[in-house]
Amino acid sequence: MRDVEDLRNAERTLAKVLGQGELHLELVLNGVNKTLAGHCEQGDFYLRLSPEGLHSSLELKREAMILKCIAGHDPSIAAKPFMGPKHAGTAFVWDGERYYGIATTVAAGDPYDDSAGRLRQFGRALGKLHAIPVTEKFERVERATHLTATAKLAEEISLVQRAAAQWADRGEPTSSGKTSIRHGDAWPGNGRFSGSKVTLFDFEHTSVGDPVADVANVAWWLTGLQQPSALKSELWSAFLEGYDEIQDGERADLSSLPYHVLSVELRSLIFLRDFIKLSPEVEKCVLAGTHHLVGVWRDRAVPESGFLKDGW
Repeated sequence: MRDVEDLRNAERTLAKVLGQGELHLELVLNGVNKTLAGHCEQGDFYLRLSPEGLHSSLELKREAMILKCIAGHDPSIAAKPFMGPKHAGTAFVWDGERYYGIATTVAAGDPYDDSAGRLRQFGRALGKLHAIPVTEKFERVERATHLTATAKLAEEISLVQRAAAQWADRGEPTSSGKTSIRHGDAWPGNGRFSGSKVTLFDFEHTSVGDPVADVANVAWWLTGLQQPSALKSELWSAFLEGYDEIQDGERADLSSLPYHVLSVELRSLIFLRDFIKLSPEVEKCVLAGTHHLVGVWRDRAVPESGFLKDGW
């Protein structure tokens, strides 16, 4: 019953900021973020509500402006703000808590189907995103990392922090020196596939920075797949081949990939610690996964090309 009341309030709030007489929302994902499917006279859209502790109003405004920039350069590769970016960062109330919202167009197509061909397509789409010239200045939003004293995931977080610090202390590369628009959560589940076209969505962690961080997110995802190492190597090569098709010889040096993979793991662990209730059994699985990932990437030498045939 409370969800129904929250939905009606969300409808009224969004209709007002979009200048719509009437619109309809339906809750489709009730997680840390709330995802709502919407419809109005202007068409279909998705509304994502993020809790105040996860994303600020300013962060969602920046997300919308980056999406607007992407759409102005290549409208085919990303779901853009629905009816313009001005509504982004609007405050909503859900279950008595404050949330901030952004509505985007629907990314048409099918989900990733585990094939190397589609991962190559995803690589091309990410390459297109990274090739967009960053001609606008986007306000930098600093977010404090909450490293509070807690037993939850403390071992895992410390393990990754030590590995990243050791990598940097040895003088290994931690940056490619390149700058681009970054998706922030780049993996094929955040793409929709239609023929040769891929539309990216879920830009909640988007920013401007080192593109290797996005490439590392794909490597991080692959490392955790429960698949034979040979298959993961095939998928990784397909992704990089697609990515290289777009970069025209100008793409970033990927030798800093291990450092960025460790950074993705640290971000994931902090999110789990701060927002997800974990049973002892699940936390044990997380510990095993973190140990595996750190073992794979802590001391790994990666060539500038990024191509890796084994060791997953």
